[in-house]
Amino acid sequence: MIKLTRFIAPLLVAVPLFAYINVTPIEVGEEPGTTGSLAFSLSTKRGNVETNEYTVDADIRYDSNSTYALWFFGGYNYAKAHDTEIENSSFAHMRYLHVLTPELYGEAFIQTEQDKFKDLSNRSLIGADARYRFFSSSKYGKGYISLGTLLETIRYKNPQIDPNEDNIRLSTYLFYTKKFESKATFNAFAYYQPCINEFSDYTIISMAEVQFPIYKNFHLVVSIKANYDSRPPKFSDIKNYDVTQKTALMWKF
Repeated sequence: MIKLTRFIAPLLVAVPLFAYINVTPIEVGEEPGTTGSLAFSLSTKRGNVETNEYTVDADIRYDSNSTYALWFFGGYNYAKAHDTEIENSSFAHMRYLHVLTPELYGEAFIQTEQDKFKDLSNRSLIGADARYRFFSSSKYGKGYISLGTLLETIRYKNPQIDPNEDNIRLSTYLFYTKKFESKATFNAFAYYQPCINEFSDYTIISMAEVQFPIYKNFHLVVSIKANYDSRPPKFSDIKNYDVTQKTALMWKF
């Protein structure tokens, strides 16, 4: 652990820290009771470049240790440069997981989000899926696949350019997780959500991360996330994709 901390410490100085949410899948009975993670970050620059960045993220999990689990997570991001907003986004997600067999879970979820700089006044969804753990190995980790549907409502800030939407989408994901003897954790996932009546309208969300334990309940997380929207809002020529790299301090409780 001392050697790992010596290696990681320079990274904490060299890169900005972002808040982060623990995304490791819930297995009922592994961590009974209430657990979660919390992070807050503040970054300021003065001089040639003047910026303020604020990020708050949290997740709370309740494991009944029998048949179900509840999971809430959410976050808020805000940034200004030279007194001009350059980021303002937030989201909240709640998920219920029910054990059908040790490998098969039923999931139900609701979510809401907004992003000022994607012309997104509000995106809300409600859905359900079945999650199947198709392999589990202490050596090779765990793999999950899910298939379900969701109802999506999108309200744009400029509906005269981007008409509001009400969609039914398929929702499917692949998730891989591996815990190492060093207690580090690797996670990787990809979500695919096509519109059920027009498959050319779809979103893909993918991420890979490594969580390194550094001291007691504190972890260093290095991740890269990529989002792709085949039909982004037309307002302000918003791009199809976003790629985000994060280095974060995360506190698990």
